[in-house]
Amino acid sequence: MSQHMTPNRALKPLSITDPSEKVASFTTHLTAEQVECLSRCARGISIRFDKSEVVDALITCGYAEQGVASVVTVTAKGQEYIRTHAK
Repeated sequence: MSQHMTPNRALKPLSITDPSEKVASFTTHLTAEQVECLSRCARGISIRFDKSEVVDALITCGYAEQGVASVVTVTAKGQEYIRTHAK
């Protein structure tokens, strides 16, 4: 072994005292405008001409997906978000 190389060492597992820390819940909180846009899309209303940054955010977060001819549809994750967060 070269004097510049260091040996591989096994990493020690981190101890977790609180079981709720084992799984971090990841929920992206949408703005009111994004929720409204997502809700309209779920009702079948085209959001193709809404603000592109709003639509892009929904797609990036996985709440919607863009298909052929820029048609945007709500994903299962988006449907769940609407059920749990929309008024």
